[in-house]
Amino acid sequence: MKKFLPLTLAGLMAFGAVYSAAPVAPVSAATPLSATAQAKADEIIKIAESLIGQATYSTAEYKTTYPYKFSCATFIDYVFKQAGVDIATYNEDFMQQMGEFVPRDQLQKGDIIIFDANKTTPEPDHVGVYYGNNKVIHMADPKQHIIISDMAAKPYYTTAYVEARRVIPDFLPSNPPTKADQAVSLAYSLKTSATIANTNSTSSMTFTNPGFANYVFGQIGYSLGTNNVEEQMKLGTTVPRSELKKGDLVFFGNTAGSTTPSIVGIYVANNVVIVPNSSSGVLSRTLFVDYYKDRYITAKRVLPVEVALTEQDKLVNTAEGLIGKVKYGYSYSPSTLTFTGAGFTYYVYSQYGIDLKEKIASRQAQMGTAVAKADLKKGDLVFFSLNNSGTDITHAGIYAGNNEVIHLSRTNGLVKESLSSDFATKNYVTARRVM
Repeated sequence: MKKFLPLTLAGLMAFGAVYSAAPVAPVSAATPLSATAQAKADEIIKIAESLIGQATYSTAEYKTTYPYKFSCATFIDYVFKQAGVDIATYNEDFMQQMGEFVPRDQLQKGDIIIFDANKTTPEPDHVGVYYGNNKVIHMADPKQHIIISDMAAKPYYTTAYVEARRVIPDFLPSNPPTKADQAVSLAYSLKTSATIANTNSTSSMTFTNPGFANYVFGQIGYSLGTNNVEEQMKLGTTVPRSELKKGDLVFFGNTAGSTTPSIVGIYVANNVVIVPNSSSGVLSRTLFVDYYKDRYITAKRVLPVEVALTEQDKLVNTAEGLIGKVKYGYSYSPSTLTFTGAGFTYYVYSQYGIDLKEKIASRQAQMGTAVAKADLKKGDLVFFSLNNSGTDITHAGIYAGNNEVIHLSRTNGLVKESLSSDFATKNYVTARRVM
């Protein structure tokens, strides 16, 4: 279906005219979803399923209360937003430019799937959400409405398929949240309570456009020190548009090509920015639309760059935090933290949504992909023999970085030791990457 056409001036300003992007260069592999992102994808799918039979197809109206009315793209915009993932657009073209390219053989729940049955134009004409098991959930057409389709069932899903985009991870906060996460979360929370006007008053939660930014950053401990947009544009470090990160300040002029700022927004992710507007309140908009694309001046980074913990970092921290708490035993008992060596690795990975399937080291060694010892990264599974042969896999551990492995020893309990130790040197067999 071709894109929903906004019927109001605000809608036209917010979503803009069609923007044709250059073809996206595919990459060989997509970043796997973390357990948190997988949970968010499941939530999105559940919301989408709940609307089956509740919504009808419409390209003329976007109705977000029962009886719901959606186009294929407004359906996606709605279900993602309900799950707290604000892609801020119901334009298929813009969705195709968001997130990360996903090869078809690596699709995961929650990926946005782009279709184009009309090959005469560069813009896509249909979008859906990957449901799992080679299926897509989408607002199909005026007869079928929202359906779950097997992508092997009809030639359309092969001939019209263009690509898939993974957008969920970029919108999710780190754990623990960074200052940038806190700023964005607070800005979103003020959508319904803040008023954008010509004065600043924290008692009435009324702010000018730059006053809103100053208030948000002040609440997380980084006051901008000014409610003047031109003074704010002098702060921090200039950031190229291609390198925008969550929490950056983004400046716009009143007219296309102007270098004098009149508006400041807070960058979210995937070209989405929160922009306080005196006529419409606190809005989220995409930088792809002509209104913001043409008036864009610059961006400034005023927050210190924080390195967020990866899922691998957190997994290793969890494993290390169990030192002195777990004990070796020929059983699997999470309640008493009693495990074999491979039972311990099974337990730790399960805390991050990764099912190693078996609690036997030799079978865990069939999971994931092989990793050379010189290429080990935090969170990799490391396998050993226990007879100094370095051949038979009978024990498992977790690579902790810095040439160290965490493993549950029959004699020493849970330890972190060097891969250059006598035990590791004589018994190391192989390693696998499962996350």
